[in-house]
Amino acid sequence: MAPSDTDPTRRRLLLVAPAALVALALPACEKKEPDSCDSTLGLTQDEIKTRTSLAYKDRGPDPNKQCHGCEQYLPPPKVDECGTCKVLKGTVHSKGTCNVFTPKR
Repeated sequence: MAPSDTDPTRRRLLLVAPAALVALALPACEKKEPDSCDSTLGLTQDEIKTRTSLAYKDRGPDPNKQCHGCEQYLPPPKVDECGTCKVLKGTVHSKGTCNVFTPKR
């Protein structure tokens, strides 16, 4: 194979490789919401009962009644962490829901 046959391929590789590496690395750097915030670790039995009686769910079926739109929701400091609630003890998911949902004003 003559060197002139391989030059365009090498050139193309040198031009495309950095862009491909960036495209592959970006999803790994992206911060995503946690999958679940339903842990009751460290909560008392009464606090767990309150979560149960208020029917907290990590994912609310109605997008208009999810925690992120609730007056009681306290967002986390980082996107990839769970938030908290003024009513429920423990962590809550921004897309969660419960029976004391109060729309933000």
